[in-house]
Amino acid sequence: MSYMFEVYYRPPVDPVREAALAERVSKMGGRLDCREDPTEHTGACLTFEFDDWDRAEAAANSLREQGEYVEGPGDYGP
Repeated sequence: MSYMFEVYYRPPVDPVREAALAERVSKMGGRLDCREDPTEHTGACLTFEFDDWDRAEAAANSLREQGEYVEGPGDYGP
């Protein structure tokens, strides 16, 4: 089973910010699974995947404490 959460941020696209987020999440046991460009209705979306629920939840909470907008975690399926 995999678990995921999504981090959204407002345009403009910021590769430095995305790299920093990916590095922080990787240190907490996650990996960047998908990246979506901003649309007229949403900001940029980074989807991070984890093998363990507790790590996903801890990472999501940590990013929230640092001011990031995080949706999830949730069950990503087998």
